[in-house]
Amino acid sequence: MLGLIIGRFQLTIFWETNDYETFYQPQLLNIPTQKPLPTSPTKKIQECGVLTTTSQSSIVKTDKGAFRVSNCTDRPIRLALLAKSSDQSYQKSAHWDFAPGEGSNRGLILSLPEEKLTLKPGDILVVFAQDGSRLYWGPYVVGETKFPTWNRETLEWLLILKP
Repeated sequence: MLGLIIGRFQLTIFWETNDYETFYQPQLLNIPTQKPLPTSPTKKIQECGVLTTTSQSSIVKTDKGAFRVSNCTDRPIRLALLAKSSDQSYQKSAHWDFAPGEGSNRGLILSLPEEKLTLKPGDILVVFAQDGSRLYWGPYVVGETKFPTWNRETLEWLLILKP
């Protein structure tokens, strides 16, 4: 009799469960996962072989010259310059980015877009890592701190950044 009533009124009976996993089991696919990125670059940094004859004292008050930089670290860095003008105020600033190990063998001479870069005593240099490690080098005051050093043979300032 129940069957006639259900058939006559076209009723549907079903049971519902709250157990989602019983009906919908996820299909596990065999997808290869990517290898995690290394925490530091795996590229080996070449030895810094910049041959120089620096002045006996790193304190040089009067020499102006080109600026050569070697990044001997395994980190990308940014070097910032705050150049001192003749009226004792800082007016010109610039920055350069270096890849890990860039310029490590011979160093790179830096320049400005509009003019030749000449580092003078009193200019301020700061270097910091761009990989989020919060490492920094400096501040260096040209002619007043130990670095950069003055190369008497090439008449240029030299900054070698080491880890």
